Amino acid sequence: MVPRPHSLFRGSDQEQDHRQDVRAPVINRMNQTFSAVANHKPVWLHPDIHETLGIICEDLHISEEGTHQDNLSPVFFEPLGTRHVPPPHPTAAETPTHAQKILDEWDRPTPRPPTVTDQLYLLMYRINVIFDTSPRDFEKDRGWSNTLSDYAKWFICGEITPELIAEEFDGLVWGPHASMPNVGFTARPRLNKPHILLALLTRSEANEMLCRSEALTILIVMLTRLERDELPNHNVIPMMVISVFPGFKLRILEAHYDARGLVIRKSDFLGFANRDAAMQNMDTLMSFMGSKMIGNTMVPNLMAEPETEVPPPPDDNSGQETNSRGLKFWRVGFLWRALRLMLKTHMSDIRDTVYTS
Repeated sequence: MVPRPHSLFRGSDQEQDHRQDVRAPVINRMNQTFSAVANHKPVWLHPDIHETLGIICEDLHISEEGTHQDNLSPVFFEPLGTRHVPPPHPTAAETPTHAQKILDEWDRPTPRPPTVTDQLYLLMYRINVIFDTSPRDFEKDRGWSNTLSDYAKWFICGEITPELIAEEFDGLVWGPHASMPNVGFTARPRLNKPHILLALLTRSEANEMLCRSEALTILIVMLTRLERDELPNHNVIPMMVISVFPGFKLRILEAHYDARGLVIRKSDFLGFANRDAAMQNMDTLMSFMGSKMIGNTMVPNLMAEPETEVPPPPDDNSGQETNSRGLKFWRVGFLWRALRLMLKTHMSDIRDTVYTS
């Protein structure tokens, strides 16, 4: 099997032992799902294999107002609604030179046809400027800026590894796979919430099916979070994933783990290939990324249903084979993270060419 890190619970007092007892069945079940997905070789997870892997994939329908269309339960993110997203700040100097310029020049041709990597990083750059850089018109909290990410009380991660992904998983996430994390956010520390917002760049052509690396990355982040003692009273790790694909399109995933398994709600694709589509879909995206973090994440009996063993997927040769593959990926993890930094530098050059020429 893929090597798993040792538990990071510390101390032996009664309170810590109780928390470990509560979390242990959650981590155990999640490990089973993780192993099943890690052993599954195809890039895409066909719906017929979801139950075998321990995954429940549901549709995430978005209303015209940019909110949840269906009455979902449980819910851990409450979208703002496009009408309630704070507008750009009317006087801040950064507003016209950043967000508005990006929108105005959305259809401007680049000096050369963008590669798949160019498309992924360029769209993510535009999203990040509008979400995490451009000033918004609202009364900000003392000591914080007035971006939409601050309005939603997100705190950007300095490094995804090791802040969101334990180094033991490095190769599985940063290796030559279909997806690669780009930027991550956690709730502000004082909120005491385990919610996570993560952007994922997926190199494969867009497919309606769930991508293996989407599910695997979600599980790895959840396990990393649970096996640390940062938020000891929480055993549900809600995640929102912005999964970006070639062709300037993305989908929104909302995920959590409960007694049924890994629950992933998946939206239809939102297109950003031209300015008209981008204007409409960017409002919807900002409504979701700026969501209020809600829901009960301190469920003491999360695995209340009888625990069932998740069988290995078909064509799984042996745990030993997966183990050797996992060790190999672990060795090359740092190399691929270094490559990611090179790609980000490359995209900075493209950005400067597009917006300063």
